[in-house]
Amino acid sequence: MDTVPAATARGATPACAGFDPLALERRFAPLDALGRALWLPALVHTESGFFARFPALAAWRERLLAGDARLVSTEGWPDTAVAEAFNPILADPRVGLLTRGQPAAVEQLQRMALWHIDRISLLSPRLGRAGAVTACADAFRADWAERGEELRQFLRLFESLDGVLNASRWSELSGLLRSQAWQDMLAARERMAGMPGLAALIARLGRQRPEVEMEPAPVALASADPNRPSWVRESRPSPQPGPPIEPEGIRRSGELAGLLASEWAQLRRRRRWLAARLADQSLLTLHHRQLATDPTWVRRPGRAAALSPQARPRLRAGPMIVCIDTSASMAGAAEQVARAIVLEAARVAQAMRRRCLLYAWSGPGNIARREISGEDGLFEIARFLGESFHGGTDVSDLFARVLDDLASASWRQADLLIASDGEFGCPPALLARLAAARDDSGLRIEGVLVGDRETIGMKRVCERILRVPDWRRHGRALAPPAPIADAGLTARFFPNALQPAAPAAPGDAR
Repeated sequence: MDTVPAATARGATPACAGFDPLALERRFAPLDALGRALWLPALVHTESGFFARFPALAAWRERLLAGDARLVSTEGWPDTAVAEAFNPILADPRVGLLTRGQPAAVEQLQRMALWHIDRISLLSPRLGRAGAVTACADAFRADWAERGEELRQFLRLFESLDGVLNASRWSELSGLLRSQAWQDMLAARERMAGMPGLAALIARLGRQRPEVEMEPAPVALASADPNRPSWVRESRPSPQPGPPIEPEGIRRSGELAGLLASEWAQLRRRRRWLAARLADQSLLTLHHRQLATDPTWVRRPGRAAALSPQARPRLRAGPMIVCIDTSASMAGAAEQVARAIVLEAARVAQAMRRRCLLYAWSGPGNIARREISGEDGLFEIARFLGESFHGGTDVSDLFARVLDDLASASWRQADLLIASDGEFGCPPALLARLAAARDDSGLRIEGVLVGDRETIGMKRVCERILRVPDWRRHGRALAPPAPIADAGLTARFFPNALQPAAPAAPGDAR
């Protein structure tokens, strides 16, 4: 029988009482702040001590996110000579502006810096320590000049690089920047800048969460005379004269009205650099609200109404489904507007971490389904921009597939946006399915009319239709003027066509 030592039996501290099983894991804890993509470069790095560089890299990442890209020797990493050689490159204000608040750009910079600093030990036997540090710093300068310019190109389209860039696919991203599809994206971004109403419509899609602003629901008063007109309070959006006064954040644009003071400070000595950023629309500016909601009293016939104390929230955000008409009638200027809609939907989805599904449809069976959110979304947009618009127009298969998606858990809270010239019809059976989806899940269908008149099919399918009045100016060549003055051509000349069909009499033959 084993016997317990006397010292332990009397309550003495065992020999392993001072052992901390988590001590080793705590030394790896700074790696969590770096992100998984930097774990391997940090672990195999040869400069300084093994555990000393982890907190130094984490501290450098925080400074990069704050806009300070300079290296500071912490815990022996990097040594003073390396910091002095690399800091003239990192002290460039363009580096700090690029990494401020951009984790994806910070990851690219740290990966590149670790690779070049790691080569110092390989070049030291041939060039000496000082020569190797200088050679690696020069190589880093050349590589970062190209990589930084590529990152700035992406920021011309997206306000943030998160969810867009993937370090493992950088060769594909670099090839995309040199393709015609990228030039088409830049052109589409410029077109969308002149259509703020369309951008606001895309941002409202989705039913995942309520808006911050609540709308009170009107409740009829039983004591009021139903035949007497009454005053009703309504909220209407109205443009504000002069410069906007409600900033919502900071974005990159080419608007001088909301330019930050830090950017104006560069005007005295760095005019060419400021002019270049103005041309790229990458200046830091305030993001203002374009419209304000004003309460208005209007006289309405019928029973008087009072505002209920219970607010009725409006749902927004969440996933969205965008359907683009790619038939032959959309070729030309309307095609360019459709491309701008797709790009803006992808930008909104990326900025708000939302999912976006794209349907490009034309004739029967010609339907392409793509998800343009996430890391693959940029390449899917490039493929869409490289395709031509041709074929007929048939919406039966399109809505059947869309309704199947809306029945799934991933897209149940999505809204539908249809961009078309309106030249399509919709059978009654399909209208009944859409009406059932509205009643069951609260589906909202928004329409964008890229044409001269709305058709009966589009008016019956969409709850609201936003018309692009000057869509012809987006064509590559000078187009003739619009043949009509407004979008109400159907209602003006065929008023009975927009009325719902009357029920058939019992004795009518069909």
